[in-house]
Amino acid sequence: MNSSDESGPIRNVLKLIRMTLLAAILTLLAIMSSNGARATTVQIQVGGDAPVFTPSNVSIQAGDTVQWEWAPGHNHSVTSGTSGNANGLFDSGIQSAPFTFSHTFPTTGTFPYFCQPHYRFGMTGSVTVTAAPAAGVLSNISTRLRVGTDNDVLIGGFVVGGTGAKPLLLRGLGPTLTQFGVSGALADPTLELRNSGGGLIVSNDNWGAAANAQSIPANMRPPNSLEPAILTSLNPGSYTAIVRGVNNTTGVALVEAYDMDTTGSSHFTNISTRGLVEAQPDVMIAGVIVQANSRKVIVRALGPTLANFGVTDPLANPTLELHDANGGLLAANDNWKTTQQSEITASGYAPPNDFESAIIRTLTPGNYTAIVRGVNNAIGVALVEVYTLQ
Repeated sequence: MNSSDESGPIRNVLKLIRMTLLAAILTLLAIMSSNGARATTVQIQVGGDAPVFTPSNVSIQAGDTVQWEWAPGHNHSVTSGTSGNANGLFDSGIQSAPFTFSHTFPTTGTFPYFCQPHYRFGMTGSVTVTAAPAAGVLSNISTRLRVGTDNDVLIGGFVVGGTGAKPLLLRGLGPTLTQFGVSGALADPTLELRNSGGGLIVSNDNWGAAANAQSIPANMRPPNSLEPAILTSLNPGSYTAIVRGVNNTTGVALVEAYDMDTTGSSHFTNISTRGLVEAQPDVMIAGVIVQANSRKVIVRALGPTLANFGVTDPLANPTLELHDANGGLLAANDNWKTTQQSEITASGYAPPNDFESAIIRTLTPGNYTAIVRGVNNAIGVALVEVYTLQ
């Protein structure tokens, strides 16, 4: 699509896309700059009342650091090796208090060490280094919402973090939702994938018309032939998926993004969806699947802040609920400062407005939904976000 054929409504949607992605891009930069923040330092006392290391044996994870601190008394060393035979990996030299010595262990294994003057008296120790557990990954993200026209289409944003291309599948479901009791489903949805500048990457109306339709795994093809799908591979960055109705039709739709290779070096780090929140049952419902291991996330619901980006009808006071796969309520929040204020502030992702909502939670592998409503069934545009935390 060229800028010359962008009509007024399309220009407005592109503006909202860029606004939605602004927060996602800043979050991605923060995540990238905080890589390695999980590493810890373990302390060991050297000497003291007896020629010993306290504790003498420790277990850490790859990337962690051990810091030895000399206690007043005799001179000691921290020397890598066994039985007085140094292997050259690390050596503090013979020192006296006050003195500290540190070494970071990047690889797994068992690393013995000794005190040169006192190893014959049993002053030895070891560091056992195990692999750091892989963080849980977001393997699927989705949002269900009523799709309107012009600015009130369904805009789903997501960030691919890490390194290397990410194979993924996007789907826009409408007719299929009627099988699950959803009334007013969007009869014929279309799907667009856009980059961080709002540029169109690819679009699809009916999934079977895609050039690579047969490459979509059979169990992941949209159930209805009128529903769109996009199978592609994306480099790390920020993207949006937009669901509209053919000929400006309206109705409830579901936009989904599936990670087709959760073992790769790139992964979903954020989902954000902007849309019009109405009264029950047309509230905003965002879904996420955590796979492999537990993952700490922050879920946010923004409303008033959107006015700063040109949204004329933001949801004045959004509420937020987090549910498990069985629909059980895990946590709820109205104004973010009323619960977890310290933790949310420390995360760096506190909502800009006191009336906006946020929840921090460590999620075990499974399916979850975040529901955004307006206080007293108020109506307005809201943005729901799920960010992974280090």
